[in-house]
Amino acid sequence: MERLDDNSFLTHLRTGRWILEHGVPHSDIYSYTVPGTRWVAQSWLVEVLYAGIAESVGPTGIRVLCGMLGAASAYLAYRLADRAAGGRGRTVVVLVPALYVSSLYWVERPLFVGVLAFLALVWIVEIPDSAGRRPLIALPVLMWLWVNSHGSFALGFAYLALHLLGRWADGHAPWKDRERRLLQATGLAFAACFLNPYGAGLVLFPVELLTRGEALQYVHEWKSPDFRTLAGMAFAAWIVVFVAVLALARARPTRRDVLVALPFLLLGLWAMRNAAVASLVGLPIAARLLPAAPPPVRRPRLDVALITAVLLLAVPLTRGDLAQPPFDLSKYPVAAMRAVEGQGLLGRRLFTTPAWSGYVIHRYWPRQRVFMDDRFDMYPTAFTVNYWKVRHGDARWRATFERYRVEVVVWETGASLTEILSASPSWRVLYRDRLATVLVRR
Repeated sequence: MERLDDNSFLTHLRTGRWILEHGVPHSDIYSYTVPGTRWVAQSWLVEVLYAGIAESVGPTGIRVLCGMLGAASAYLAYRLADRAAGGRGRTVVVLVPALYVSSLYWVERPLFVGVLAFLALVWIVEIPDSAGRRPLIALPVLMWLWVNSHGSFALGFAYLALHLLGRWADGHAPWKDRERRLLQATGLAFAACFLNPYGAGLVLFPVELLTRGEALQYVHEWKSPDFRTLAGMAFAAWIVVFVAVLALARARPTRRDVLVALPFLLLGLWAMRNAAVASLVGLPIAARLLPAAPPPVRRPRLDVALITAVLLLAVPLTRGDLAQPPFDLSKYPVAAMRAVEGQGLLGRRLFTTPAWSGYVIHRYWPRQRVFMDDRFDMYPTAFTVNYWKVRHGDARWRATFERYRVEVVVWETGASLTEILSASPSWRVLYRDRLATVLVRR
């Protein structure tokens, strides 16, 4: 189990503690630039879960939770492919690349919960004799949990709509048989989504987020895949495998399969974060089209022996891993912020990166507020765009610093903004190491 190091997670954990003490926030509490701005904490339910676990058993409990979620996701994906193939397909051909792409996003962020919820939804739709037998119960419960956990719930409703339209194109009208129950369950689920602390504000959150495209274009996970990176190459490999299976299969994919898979592949090509669910959408479709293989010979005693051996090997490894400190803060300006605190500058108007702001919020809030963090859904679009330009050394940094009366800057050593400030007579270097430099207004 990986140590906790995601900057968004650090903010989520701090927010969860705030919710336990004060209730769900409706306006910004972390910045000095836009205090009081309307804020929809889209993942409030997961944040409360994080904080509750941290308070009761410590942050290590969150690592255990993430490990359990990963194991559940892997098992559900395996069983989904196996069931879709009728238990006789060589599903490893499609399971491994699909699972690998999705697992790149299995970190301690609420997005992980959203991916697991999406996988459960695909299971309900694709395997009718499982939880899908009672969609009027399963769908409302699942979607209520999902809408209060992560904004990706909108992709779930998109998936349901595409499935029903595709089945209709295949001759199964949405007012008959199972499609009718799914349509009714979708309506109930949508109504249940409004039962949340923000009402319509939380339901409309994904729509409002998409209106901030100008700001999101600077965020890595909202960019199109870079096929020179590991994540991009993995997604490209999945697309090749998926297309190859569809092209070589003896049976042609149904209209429904094409209508469901193609939009999600395009979503993955539009924003890399969508690849986490795009591969799961195509997994059962490709598994169904694989050539049949002879049924495997079941050897219960051998299975039990293998499971026992794996557990005996995993337990000591897990114990050693859990013995490490729960947080890995090596990529954050820990020493630089200690220098800020040691010089009595904590609480001044600080300018740092969105990622490092997550650490500042986690470690120093409310003594220290931030200029901006990675809640790009909350900060005004013009403000965010201006910030990104300043980040890359744009000449407007001076006007921005004057407007918001920035007094302390903690920035990456060697970055263009750091060099510009170091050469400015208005700023002096207080501290520098290989990771971060602290500059103070003279």
